[in-house]
Amino acid sequence: MDEPEYTTTIGGLNVLVDKDGGGTIGRAYVGTWTVSVLNGPVFVLDNSELRTGMPKTHAQVARLAAEFASEQIDAG
Repeated sequence: MDEPEYTTTIGGLNVLVDKDGGGTIGRAYVGTWTVSVLNGPVFVLDNSELRTGMPKTHAQVARLAAEFASEQIDAG
């Protein structure tokens, strides 16, 4: 992602989120999202696809991506 639509830090992880096809921050969308999660300088997820069946905002998708990445980190 060159310039993500949404960036945040959750639990020390940097999360970058884009709604595939474009999206407006604060609006909820169903479908495919592209997410990257960094633990310091290391990518845990790098331009990974995340699909939602229920409408989600960029912030909600960021939380989901951070939770998934945290599980992967914990699993080693």
